[in-house]
Amino acid sequence: MFDDQIGISRIEVKLDATRSGQHKVLYANGRMQVRVLVLLHGIDNNGDGASLYGHPALPSLRLIAYNGARPLEGDWSVSQQENRYAHEMSGGATRLTEVPRTTYNRISDDSDPVQIFQFWVSASRPGIMEVAAEIFMDGVVLRSNGIGFDSSVTLEAIPPKRYNQNSFSLHKYGPLTERVYEERIQYFHLGLHADGRQINLLDWYSNDIALDPYDAEDAVMVYSSGTINLNSGGGRSFYGYLAPIYGRSASVNTPLGYITFPIKMCRGY
Repeated sequence: MFDDQIGISRIEVKLDATRSGQHKVLYANGRMQVRVLVLLHGIDNNGDGASLYGHPALPSLRLIAYNGARPLEGDWSVSQQENRYAHEMSGGATRLTEVPRTTYNRISDDSDPVQIFQFWVSASRPGIMEVAAEIFMDGVVLRSNGIGFDSSVTLEAIPPKRYNQNSFSLHKYGPLTERVYEERIQYFHLGLHADGRQINLLDWYSNDIALDPYDAEDAVMVYSSGTINLNSGGGRSFYGYLAPIYGRSASVNTPLGYITFPIKMCRGY
């Protein structure tokens, strides 16, 4: 049973546990995330630091708007799960390996008198949001911008960059192969080089084709020509597939059945 004599002496909202910066810019594309940390300082009835680990109030902890105390919603979303996209405007390190699934968002040790929780915030439209935190404890709502507290971070969402066709490269790789009769496969590598660096391409979205989650093991069809050359002695069709970002091989569900082929064979794409 948890000691009900332990309370909260301070609530802090930060972008980094060791730095003082309280402002960050992100692209308003619904995918780029900013990590927001909430630090809960526990205190016992003697005024000494004490761990809040296991306190029944902890699941109620959430991020809110500094002005109005409403939960982040609509154009702003909050997740406990980190995604694979770069978290820095300069690009940073994109997750080229699968992001581990999280079951909780506490990142401090059980015994720490300051319990730290991380949240991942994204925006789908440009705007500015000052972010605070609140927790419902012993019948009272405690906020980082409430009585005795004043802590928040400011997130500025700006329009995402758009790259023209000249920034992309598409190169054939390897020979044209025939796996089964009249079914030939040609590999291509699609790359994006802009702003003096390579930008990793992690997803594909299309208004014309309904796509399965891109983390699936199967490649995703993004183009279908339909039957062409119908009057030239037999029709022919072309299909385009994008391989998943993870793994070293992928399966394609072609009209003649599944085919497994290697991916990630060419460096720099």
